[in-house]
Amino acid sequence: MRYDRRPRRPYRGPPALATVCEWQTGTHHTMTGKPERSDYIVSGPPHKSDITAGCGSLGTFVRQKLLQHGSDIALIDGVYGTEATYMELLEQGARLAECLRQQAGIRCGDVVGLVSENRLEFPVVLIGSFLLGATVAPINLTYTEREFVHAFNLSKPRVVFFSGFAADRVVAAAGQCRFIERLVLFGDENPFEGGPTLLEQFLAPVSFVNPLTLAIQPTNVHEHVALIMCSSGTTGLPKGVQLTQANVMASAALTDESTSLTELEGPLVLLCVLPWFHAFGCLSLLNVLCIKQRMVALPKFEDFLYLGCIETYGCNTLLTVPPIVLFLAKHPLVDSYDLSSVHTVICGAAPLARETEELLRRRLPQVRHVRQGYGMSELTLATLFQDGDGHKPGSVGRVQIGTQVKVIDPATGRALGPHERGELCFRGTQVMRGYVGDAAATSHTIDPDGWLHSGDVGYYDADGEFYVVDRLKELIKYKGYQVPPAEIEAVLLTHPAVQDAAVIGVPDEAAGELPLAFVVRQLGEAGAAVTAAEIVQFVQERASAAKRLHGGVQFIDAIPKNLSGKVLRRELREQARVARAKL
Repeated sequence: MRYDRRPRRPYRGPPALATVCEWQTGTHHTMTGKPERSDYIVSGPPHKSDITAGCGSLGTFVRQKLLQHGSDIALIDGVYGTEATYMELLEQGARLAECLRQQAGIRCGDVVGLVSENRLEFPVVLIGSFLLGATVAPINLTYTEREFVHAFNLSKPRVVFFSGFAADRVVAAAGQCRFIERLVLFGDENPFEGGPTLLEQFLAPVSFVNPLTLAIQPTNVHEHVALIMCSSGTTGLPKGVQLTQANVMASAALTDESTSLTELEGPLVLLCVLPWFHAFGCLSLLNVLCIKQRMVALPKFEDFLYLGCIETYGCNTLLTVPPIVLFLAKHPLVDSYDLSSVHTVICGAAPLARETEELLRRRLPQVRHVRQGYGMSELTLATLFQDGDGHKPGSVGRVQIGTQVKVIDPATGRALGPHERGELCFRGTQVMRGYVGDAAATSHTIDPDGWLHSGDVGYYDADGEFYVVDRLKELIKYKGYQVPPAEIEAVLLTHPAVQDAAVIGVPDEAAGELPLAFVVRQLGEAGAAVTAAEIVQFVQERASAAKRLHGGVQFIDAIPKNLSGKVLRRELREQARVARAKL
C-alpha cells in the first residue's frame, strides 16, 4: 500500500480551554512564527472521553459496538424489506474477514476496493475489512471505465467487491490494473468467464467464524488508514482522501453526543438514500452501526419509493441533501403520503438556502428540526452542526467536539473576526491524514500548523454560529464585487414557477463576469408560462445591483449535480460557452 509517509506533526485534539463563544484573548505564535489572534479561533468542546473506548484498533471498536447492540435491527433494505441485525452483520463480517485472509491473502494494511450501490453486502465488506485491519476504498459506481482506472490507481486495491450495476466497467478497468488480484461480484448471476467470483462462491470455504474468537491485530489508530474516499471531483479528477481509524472513531463519538440531544419518544429510524460510497453516506452508515440507530436504506432516490419508506417504516429522521429537501418542499406528490412521523431533517453535502428551509417547514409543520451541517470528505463528516435547539435559519451550526475553526483572509492568511467573510480553516480529530500518493496536494491543503484549508467561503456571528457563503473558486467577479452564486440561487428558489436553479459567471470584457441563471421550471401552468424576463425582474427586485442576473436566464430540464447534490458548474459553464459561441 503506497501512502504518503511524509512526516507531519500529529494533532491530538484542541486544548480544553474554550467552548463555542468563550473567546480567548491576546495572540500566540504559530509553528511558522507568524502571530495569530487566538480570540479569532473558535473551539468546540473537547471529547468527553477516549474516542477509542479503550480499543486498540477500529476492528476491535466495531466488534465491541456491534456486540453491544446484538439482536436489534440495524439496517432495512427499503426496496426488498430485508432486515439485518447488528449481530448478523458482525457474524457475516467475521466470515468475510476469514475468507479474505484465506482466499486472497489480505493482511493488515492491504486495500480492499468496494464498488456498489446501497445494499446489505456493503457494510459486511466494511466490517470484514476493518476486522482484518485492511483499508477500504469505496468508489463511485457511476464512474466511467477511465474514472475507475484513475480511482483504482489512487488506492491500489488487491481485491475489489462490486455489484452488477457497474460490472462491465469495473472488469474492464481492473484488467488495466495489475495490482488487482481478485474480483468478487455481488448477486446470483456471473456473466464473466474466468474472471470475477460470485460472493457466495468466495465465502463457500468458510461456513462460520465466531467473531468473539477472531484475532484482531492492534494498530496505531492515529496513523492507520481505515478509508480512502474519493473527493467529489467537481473541479477535476478526484483525489484519494485518507481517513484514519481515529478519524472514524472521532466521528462516531461526535454523532453519539449530537444524537443524545434529539428528543424522540421511540427509537431513531433514519431514511438514507445518500450513496454509501460518498463520505457523508459511508460515515453515516458506520455511525449508525456504532451508536445503535436504525437505518432504512435505498440505493437511489425514487420519489414513490422514498415517500413510501417514510410512511411504511415510520422514519423520523431523514438524511438528505438540498435537492431532496427541495423535493419535499415543492413537489405535489408529497401530499399523497403520510409523513407525520418525520421529526428531524438533516441536510448536508451542499448549502441549504434559508428560503428552502422555510418552504419545507410550511409544507411539513410537524418537523421540529431542520438541521444543517458542514463537512467535507477531508473532514470525515460534519465538523459544524446544528444540534440542540435555537439555531438560526441559514447557519450550518456551531463547532463540534474536538474541532477548532478560524476564518482567514485568502490573500493574507490573517484570521478574521465575527461577520468577516473569508476561507474556513479547520483543525482537530476529524482532519484527514492527507491525499494518498499526493504530497503536494496534501501540503497545499493542510498547512504546517495542522490547519486544513477548505476552499469554502463563510463567516461566524457573535454567537458562534457559522454560515457558508460559497466556494472560493465559484465566486463570480462582477465589476470588482465578489458575488456568491448560492445567494442568487436562494432568491430564485422562492419563485413559485422555479423548481430548481443554479447560477454561474460568464466572461464579459467590461464587467469581468456576469451572473447567468440556469432555471428548471416548476411543473404546471405557472412554470410553463414564466419567461426569462420575469425571472430577471424577480431577482432585480430582491438583490443588490451586483447580484442581479446581468447574464440572463437559460431554461434547462435539470440542473447537473453529482450524487451528493453539488452543482456541476463545469458542465453549466460548458453549456453557456457553447450557447454563446452560436450567437
